[in-house]
Amino acid sequence: MIEEVLLGKTPFGGEIYYLQSDRPYDIPAVRIFVSVQKAMKDVFKEPIETVEEFIAYVNRHPEASKPYVRKVLQYHHGDIGEMERYGFYIKAVSRLFTFLSWIPIGANRGIKGVGTELSLRYVEHKGFVDHRNGTLKRVEEESLALYRTLRNAKTAKEDARYVLPLSTVTEEIIHIQIGRDLAKWANYLKNEPFEEARAVGEALSRWNEEENGFSMPTAEMPASKMPLLSEDEDAQRSLLKEFLAGKPRRIHYDPYTQALVWNSRRSIASFHQDVRNRQVYFWWPSWESVIEEKEFYTPPGIPAHLREAVQEHYRRLLEVSSGLFCRGETQRAVYATPLGKIMDLYCAIYGNRNIYETVMLRACMRAQLEIRRQYRLIAESIKGDFPGKLGARCETERRCFEPQKELCPLYNRYVIGAQSLKGSELKI
Repeated sequence: MIEEVLLGKTPFGGEIYYLQSDRPYDIPAVRIFVSVQKAMKDVFKEPIETVEEFIAYVNRHPEASKPYVRKVLQYHHGDIGEMERYGFYIKAVSRLFTFLSWIPIGANRGIKGVGTELSLRYVEHKGFVDHRNGTLKRVEEESLALYRTLRNAKTAKEDARYVLPLSTVTEEIIHIQIGRDLAKWANYLKNEPFEEARAVGEALSRWNEEENGFSMPTAEMPASKMPLLSEDEDAQRSLLKEFLAGKPRRIHYDPYTQALVWNSRRSIASFHQDVRNRQVYFWWPSWESVIEEKEFYTPPGIPAHLREAVQEHYRRLLEVSSGLFCRGETQRAVYATPLGKIMDLYCAIYGNRNIYETVMLRACMRAQLEIRRQYRLIAESIKGDFPGKLGARCETERRCFEPQKELCPLYNRYVIGAQSLKGSELKI
């Protein structure tokens, strides 16, 4: 049975829960549902729309969660395999909060943790956090109106979400080791310049001390983070900018040290997913640099007759966020920044096996388009020096574990095509 304990609330209507179960597969089942908000009809016999309804159903029907988890595991989504009996469910928080929360968890030598959040690639937009600010509310209303216009024009959720600001509401569930790792994560959040993150950090820190008796003598925090001001950016960014300036496509691979370094300019939405990759080192820009950035990403799936409306909306959000930042309203300025805003990052992967496995996952057709293009560009750029073949799993290993793989052109080319060719050779 899953028990819920309310640990605290955010200033904008969010809630922090500790979930605990007497069985190891219940919390992974909740993690799956949080992401896709879809209960499989062959497992669940009544409609379920919220996490609360999901937990209530599992508590009434304890036989449901195990086959639900097995269904996902068969697609080799191994991060569900951490069969822990507890997790932290953070409800009704912003996309800004969840983005910040992933940075230290995805970072190399960062906090040990796994989790997921509501994915706007698969779930409809569900509103904004309750910040009670008129200026920001007007921007949100404009974003929501355009989002609905795009969806009514049959634009995929994955493409329509780019026009939404970082105040868009979401929820996440994370498993972090209680004790030191939870304390580090709480300290990290408490030191962010945003009220929402600080509230979550303070609630988790307080609970960790009261419930577990854990209090670190010093405030340990991962180094990987996004500073508020450009003057606080890591000096390594300047060194890497100079180093990559003359490199083709700003990508460099050294076969002797097995080091891959590159500059990546992609949207916040794209990095929101990629940030969880523990194999990649990210040197982040400041929020000030992001707000000053003039470039936005417009997905190719946006209908032609709506592309100008999207780009005009981007210009409007840039005007609002820049104005707020100049007036010192930095939190509102960041909240007004859309998921389509370009971020300028420097990245690195060390070790051929790490490079191979990262490209294999990120070059897959199931990956987000921007991410897929980035890693396919890397694969094409370094193939002359890399000792093995780079690409999606179907290209390199001639197999695939994804659902509905029969609809994928790469699967049909590299797996089905290879099998047909092998069959022909055997006949000869």
